[in-house]
Amino acid sequence: MSNNHKDERVTHALYWEELAKADPAEVCARTEAIYNLDRKGYILPILNQKYLILPEEQKILCLRGDFCEEENLRDFFYLMVLLYLLNAKKGEPTRTWISEKELKGGTTFFRGPHALQVEELKTAFGKNPGSFGRAGTVLGGVELLFGDKAFSLTVFPKVPLAYILWKEDEEFPPQVTVMFDSTIQEHFSLDGIWCIVAEVSQRLLDARKP
Repeated sequence: MSNNHKDERVTHALYWEELAKADPAEVCARTEAIYNLDRKGYILPILNQKYLILPEEQKILCLRGDFCEEENLRDFFYLMVLLYLLNAKKGEPTRTWISEKELKGGTTFFRGPHALQVEELKTAFGKNPGSFGRAGTVLGGVELLFGDKAFSLTVFPKVPLAYILWKEDEEFPPQVTVMFDSTIQEHFSLDGIWCIVAEVSQRLLDARKP
């Protein structure tokens, strides 16, 4: 195991411990999660799917009807869920969309290794806006009238995200832009925002259909 992976596991453990000590009523008031007293966990809608977050067991389960299932969830997913439950503030999204360059510190942060992960989306969907739209629908996307295909996604109750695709043509390569609600930095730091985009972009790739 690499040192970076060890560091991630230690960080996750600290976040789990902090969440286990938190007051469920306070967490729910900030995040719009619902506390399940029997399971001692939080039910939270994430990208068109409900999850049960169990701080004492340090697990996240997918809720399908009355059943819970374990999924092979990426570290990005665990991290963004824990950060949301620990740090989300009261208040509602404005639905005013801004780019990463309009985020405080975003111009210098989102470059090089921290560039938003959209390159694979360009390759996968650059010639097929319809497939891009269908992938968004799987995640609960609501169509927006931008570019050649665009949709908004509710990542968390307080955190909407928008993806915009301009398809490839004879003059220009494909382009994918991610837009953020103007309130996102009330809930997440820049590295947390990067983590969200990495996870959502991968889920769009996983959801693609011809």
